[in-house]
Amino acid sequence: MDAAFDLLHKLPDRVEPFLESWTEGMRAAGYLEHTTAKRDDCILSFQVFVDPMLAVLAGRETAPSFAELLADAAWCARLRDAARRHRFRGVTLEMFLGCFRTMIHSIEEQLPALPGDDEARAEAVRIVHCFADAFATALVGEWTALSEREADERLVESNRLLTLEKNKYENILATISDLVFIVAEDGAVLETNAAVRRVFGAGLTRGTAVWDVLGLEGASMEEVRRYYPPEQSHEIRAPQTGGDGRYFELKVLPLSLVSLASKGSILVLNDITAHVRQRSTLEQVVVERTEALRTEKAQLEEMNITLRHVMGAVEKDRESDRQTVALTVETVLLPALERVRRESTPEMRKGYLDLLEDQLVKLSPGAGPDGDARLLKLTPMEMKICRFIRAGSSSKDIAEAMHLSPATIQTHRKNIRRKLGLQGSDQNLYTYLQSLAVPAA
Repeated sequence: MDAAFDLLHKLPDRVEPFLESWTEGMRAAGYLEHTTAKRDDCILSFQVFVDPMLAVLAGRETAPSFAELLADAAWCARLRDAARRHRFRGVTLEMFLGCFRTMIHSIEEQLPALPGDDEARAEAVRIVHCFADAFATALVGEWTALSEREADERLVESNRLLTLEKNKYENILATISDLVFIVAEDGAVLETNAAVRRVFGAGLTRGTAVWDVLGLEGASMEEVRRYYPPEQSHEIRAPQTGGDGRYFELKVLPLSLVSLASKGSILVLNDITAHVRQRSTLEQVVVERTEALRTEKAQLEEMNITLRHVMGAVEKDRESDRQTVALTVETVLLPALERVRRESTPEMRKGYLDLLEDQLVKLSPGAGPDGDARLLKLTPMEMKICRFIRAGSSSKDIAEAMHLSPATIQTHRKNIRRKLGLQGSDQNLYTYLQSLAVPAA
């Protein structure tokens, strides 16, 4: 007995195979097309029978007899409540018991898949039958005890409530902004809500293939479900919605989620045209800014190349200057200094010093922006005479102003030309000094 109880306690793990078996059983019996039961409803029916049965068996060493189960029928109270609800919706006793027996048969079909021996399985099947028969017997007694008049009154009330519920959900469907298509298994449009009619207009007729209406890939619902997997979101463009078409977020929902007997689908569309167009605008902005950045980057790279060339040229000039200075120091300055050290005659020493001075002036970067480094070789007297010459004074005027003889002024002029490197050239001293900023003495 314990082995049979163990098998029964494993039944809750077989819900999915049970649903497949019960659906096929209902179809074979001809009940499936008349039911509106959803998946959750079927699971609940399974639990409403199995859970009370396992609760009764808990703590017992032997299974209860048929008489015990009838004597205390509290265990099947939820099953009887479900039977009453179905009765008041117009379900006959024969149909309810037929559906119930197909459920019991599907439960029994799960036992061979569970681990255990044949004897335990046979006992488990007997226990399931005992509970099922006890419930059916109790149900028949209650069903026949209810007067026909009372049953009719409850049926009318149930129909009234169902109509109210139907109207409520139709009103909700009519007011929601999402577009809702109800299509048959062959893809023909069966029903639509008001939002669909507002978007597609009166031209949308019943029976039109939904893929033609929405511009979907595929030419059958099987292909549509392959291109647009159910219960996932898909972005589509519907060309029949005016202009360039509108964009929608599409979800394909099998009607079997609502009723196991239904084979069609519900297509729900949310208008995302504004979002898509804004996204396109942003994408264009990103493209333009990316292109601008590429252009700017190319310009910067060109500037970097030019700058590297300029820096290279500057460095080459600096290197050339360093080599010139080094060569002058090595070939002129250092030998001249050595001769100065060895020379004892003041006149010769002065000559070498003049040579050193001249070479240092040549290496000087200049006395100013408009100056000449050679002016540094002039004496204060010579600089004063240069200012007179630059001012346009003749040698006679300069001699009178400085209280010197004209011959002395001419001697100074010769020395100035020599020191400025103009000796032997045709360049006028006045013109040359005009181009220079002659510092004060």
